[in-house]
Amino acid sequence: MDCIYGVDLEELCPVCGDNVSGYHYGLLTCESCKNNKRYTCAENQECKIDKTQRKRCPFCRFQKCLAVGMRLEAVRADRMRGGRNKFGPMYKRDRALKQQKKALNRESGLKMESIPPVLSPIQTDYTLSSKFPNLPDISSNKNVFLNMPSCTTSPEYEQGLYLTPGFTTPGSHSPLSSQYLYQSLPCRTIKAELPDHYVGSSSPGSTQGYTYTDQTMSSPTPHTGIDLPALVLEFVRCEQDELIIQSKISAHLALLQQNQSSSSTEPLSTFALMCHIADQTLFFIVEWARSCSFFKELEVGDQMKLLHNCWSELLVLDYISRQVHHDEQDTILLITGQKVDLNSLLNQAGVRLGELVQGVQQLAQRLQELQLDCREFTCFKYLILFNPDVKLLENQEYVENVYQQVSAALLEYTLCVYPQHMDRFNQLLLHLRELRVLSIQAEDYLRYKHLNGEVPCNKLLIEMLHAKRTCF
Repeated sequence: MDCIYGVDLEELCPVCGDNVSGYHYGLLTCESCKNNKRYTCAENQECKIDKTQRKRCPFCRFQKCLAVGMRLEAVRADRMRGGRNKFGPMYKRDRALKQQKKALNRESGLKMESIPPVLSPIQTDYTLSSKFPNLPDISSNKNVFLNMPSCTTSPEYEQGLYLTPGFTTPGSHSPLSSQYLYQSLPCRTIKAELPDHYVGSSSPGSTQGYTYTDQTMSSPTPHTGIDLPALVLEFVRCEQDELIIQSKISAHLALLQQNQSSSSTEPLSTFALMCHIADQTLFFIVEWARSCSFFKELEVGDQMKLLHNCWSELLVLDYISRQVHHDEQDTILLITGQKVDLNSLLNQAGVRLGELVQGVQQLAQRLQELQLDCREFTCFKYLILFNPDVKLLENQEYVENVYQQVSAALLEYTLCVYPQHMDRFNQLLLHLRELRVLSIQAEDYLRYKHLNGEVPCNKLLIEMLHAKRTCF
């Protein structure tokens, strides 16, 4: 589907660098790049695509079009041109935002930058190592947990009922609630405010707990009166308290190790301990999804499909977000607040597993260099959860609308808070794709370990693993 575009913005085609002519299949490109065919590549599928060489390899050109954002779903089933433009609302909103970018350029003297090249996909093969350096013995700090809230697991969790038809009361399938509908930039009147639990503090008994720094929470610009998108602020308001999660998971692990000691069985391996941490983290991820904006409006079947599709991405994102706000490059920070020496872990791991760990750490470092803040991380979670590419949804249109709403709010946020980095939104989406690749690798690795009988019987973790394999 095509849509004419105002030429006064002078934007360049992200595929070949020529002047854009309009929206083609969900993306602003030139007239030439909208007509490429698939064919095959006579070389190594690494042909350079620019304005002078774009016609030499249709295959690589087509792959680059997909990589920078063209949408296959925009192609009509009958292959005929014209017809109803299903991306019209997105085009209109994008044009309005680009007009504002042009106004910001005039004020700041900046020129719009082209979309950066797509990051190379990370290698997907890896092996495993059954021995990691042991974590600090949590049970040795028993006094730490005396004042912590009890980590009694809910009956629903013990019975494996998270994803049964009763775990959320579905709402209607009406359009998005008016209080969350995206509005144009001039209409914003809500000031940036943050809940108290994001203010730097420490748990009375936590060891090396992490908190968000002032840099990540304060506006990166000197303008303290910036009006932020209401939807982003609502997302942050619904976030869970990190310190409560930390204390409950730590208490659960302490109790687990205590039971292991009293039963005179072999101590838990580091991998088993990490599986328990992942299982407990998934518990809180599901709790977050149940209470987050928009999700409760879906039928239970759609909720299950979305969670089954994205659980590993949310787990990896949770881990990465902690590393981004962790200043020490030679250690990794667990959700329990404990630190693990990175070099020792890599030395004990197999080569391919080490590559997987390094890939996650490298992504965390890139996001740290980008100074990703907690509001952007929160938007990431919603973009991951409401994935419009999930198949067989009963209310596909609703999920697509939510995804577009969140994308528009994130774009507006980056333009308001980081006006000097006009390309920031595109960079965020590229990193989100990289996160998806890493999560698939982690999932496959976990499945391999499970088939070898090395994964403990964590009900929710295994349920998610089997459910995605079955449904997708």
